[in-house]
Amino acid sequence: MLEVLGNFIAWYGTITVLGAYGLSMFSVIPFQGSMFYILNLSGAIALFIGNIFKRDFHWSVFFLIWAIITGLLYFNIF
Repeated sequence: MLEVLGNFIAWYGTITVLGAYGLSMFSVIPFQGSMFYILNLSGAIALFIGNIFKRDFHWSVFFLIWAIITGLLYFNIF
């Protein structure tokens, strides 16, 4: 059951991240707009959680760093 949940969460993250980039490439949403950051951040977090369920820790670290960088940009920390 946890594997199915992890796969669902990972698919959501994949679709969200790729969707954000696709929408920004076709100028539907601005690349540095709030919607892009929200989609990218939620997708990175979902991919992080999905890979934790799969015990795929090297990808989990990658997506955690991705989420942190996106969060720093979205909340204007620097």
